[in-house]
Amino acid sequence: MFLADFSTLSCDETNSMKMNNAKILFLHGLDSSKESNKFHAIQAKQKFCIDVDYRNLSFQTVEMLYQNIIEKIKPDLLVGHGVGGYWALRMSYQFHLPAIVANPSLAPKFRDDYPALEEKDLDHDIPQLAYLELGDEMLNMYETQQILERFMIVHTYMGGYHRLECPENINLLVQQFEQSFHPSPK
Repeated sequence: MFLADFSTLSCDETNSMKMNNAKILFLHGLDSSKESNKFHAIQAKQKFCIDVDYRNLSFQTVEMLYQNIIEKIKPDLLVGHGVGGYWALRMSYQFHLPAIVANPSLAPKFRDDYPALEEKDLDHDIPQLAYLELGDEMLNMYETQQILERFMIVHTYMGGYHRLECPENINLLVQQFEQSFHPSPK
């Protein structure tokens, strides 16, 4: 299996990466949108992102919205950041879809109706990868790393911040997914 040590990468080393073939649904973070630099950094021929107002929509409404979107788009891969990472992990489990998460919020606290992710949401054989920038000023990525590394491969970047200093590093995980879990069509 291909493994990368992101702590030795600089942010511009991945600029010349090849285009990814997977159909990707990106789930943005809290107070973000499809204009997110994380979404635009993903190099994929087919990528989608739907704006979701997490603060003003109930957990149940967001869950139904993502269920409908996944049924319509039929992505090969979910990619999520922050609260979008939370949803990527939940939807990955519900739909048996591979997921990549970047600095995910495992227990969102911005609303009372969001349950924390449970072990059952993570302990399965669905391919999932995590990219954590350990310098996150909003969420403790060291704690997140300790939780996630029991269930998936976790790649870390020693610097960074919550909004991601190096969002283009997500492409390396997409390529790892394509090489390891999703053979390219012949």
